[in-house]
Amino acid sequence: MDLHEAARDLRAHLGDFLDRTRPDGVFHVQPGGPGCVPALADLDAPELHLDLLPEVPTDDQRAALTRLGYQPQDERTWTHPGGWRLILTDHGSGWRADQAALHDLLLHDPDATHAYRAAYQAGGRPHADAALRGAALTHHARTVGLRPARQVAQLLAPLDAPWMFAAGFALDLHLGATARPHDDLDVVVPREAQPQLVHLLSGWRLDTPVDGTYQPYAAPLQPPHHQIHARHPDLPGVLMLDLLLSDLSGGVWHYRRDPRITLPLDRARRVSPDGLPYLTPEAVLLFKAGAAGRDPRGKDEQDFRRVQPTLTAAARTWLHGALILTSPGHRWLDALN
Repeated sequence: MDLHEAARDLRAHLGDFLDRTRPDGVFHVQPGGPGCVPALADLDAPELHLDLLPEVPTDDQRAALTRLGYQPQDERTWTHPGGWRLILTDHGSGWRADQAALHDLLLHDPDATHAYRAAYQAGGRPHADAALRGAALTHHARTVGLRPARQVAQLLAPLDAPWMFAAGFALDLHLGATARPHDDLDVVVPREAQPQLVHLLSGWRLDTPVDGTYQPYAAPLQPPHHQIHARHPDLPGVLMLDLLLSDLSGGVWHYRRDPRITLPLDRARRVSPDGLPYLTPEAVLLFKAGAAGRDPRGKDEQDFRRVQPTLTAAARTWLHGALILTSPGHRWLDALN
């Protein structure tokens, strides 16, 4: 059995979340690790990197994995007698996207492959992954970088509404560089622009997350539902386009999680030197701070550390005040003083 057959088996036995109406199953699965690179296959076993819902496998899912021959090694690692490992990815760490970028580098750069082998032999897998992380990011920035954003910007150019990139891509546009690989591409779109979106996204698969399941998108989507997940095989470098339906009425950006928090749209919406609109970094970081009572995810913590030194005094003051309202005692508050 090859890894593609193994991936099909995982979807068949664990369920495919993309089949819609189910609350669990395989969200995404891809080959990875040095064992999947032909020039490094002797170093380590090949891997499948699995995004599974829920993130902690249920008893039924664990039983299904056992029936497929997998044996647990720790919380996230399972081995198969066929000779490969299954890694359950951590949705909040960014590890899957980092590994995909490293895998692409090792497949296409012989010098990087030689460097990885030497690092692996000197210190093992974690040491080698860390040693090549910078080169993988440089390769990713050159081969993917802002290509997904530019492609989507071209797609949305006819939209008669003040849309803008959000989340990690917005921070990249603010920083003027690709800071890390991203799982998806987030775009803020006014809710009333949905009729135009349907036309512009003809030929895309469109799903709406509803109560922990996927439902086919049907316009217009009404509050509290606010997301459209759009997929197209020609969208490069990311798993999907995540359209975030937002209230931009009256020339004001409204924070979805707390109506007390707003920004004038001309301050909330910035434009990069090459014409790409993006949500201002202090608003992006407010989302990344996490909902009340929930700590930021690992990749969001890293984003805050990168971006916080670049914030203006006004941006720091605004974010500090927003966090006081939404998350008193948040650990980022001291850094914003």
